[in-house]
Amino acid sequence: MVFSVIDDLDLRIIRVLRTDGRISHKDLGQRVGLSANATGVRVSRLVERGVIRNFRAVLDHGALGRPMEVTIDLHMTEPHDRSAFVDYVPTDDRIVEAYHLTGRVDFRVRAMVATPADLDDLLTELRKVGVAQTDSRLILHRLPVADTAV
Repeated sequence: MVFSVIDDLDLRIIRVLRTDGRISHKDLGQRVGLSANATGVRVSRLVERGVIRNFRAVLDHGALGRPMEVTIDLHMTEPHDRSAFVDYVPTDDRIVEAYHLTGRVDFRVRAMVATPADLDDLLTELRKVGVAQTDSRLILHRLPVADTAV
């Protein structure tokens, strides 16, 4: 793996883009002290070097009719055969993140569901693709965290 060396100005650009990926180069440049053209060049370079992989919309799942956020720990029936589950994950738009983990849990998913009945339906669908046991947790509140991931 090749690591890209980025300077403090790149870090400032990244921090702004993490909170507003649609900001214009002009406005971004004003926030970091560059012209719009110089900002555009730096953003393009960050994209070309793979530091920024994409820009995406952050959805309000409550406004989409799915206000309940849950995490589900999954234990597979046959841990060595995960293909049905892995193939299923991208087909269910209730699942917004999925991780293959070390330890006692095989996978963890984060899902957005409309109701407890919708969660029950999701759990039923997961059992059809090789999930033997689930442990679900409703997320009550998100806590603020430091923006130090850059």
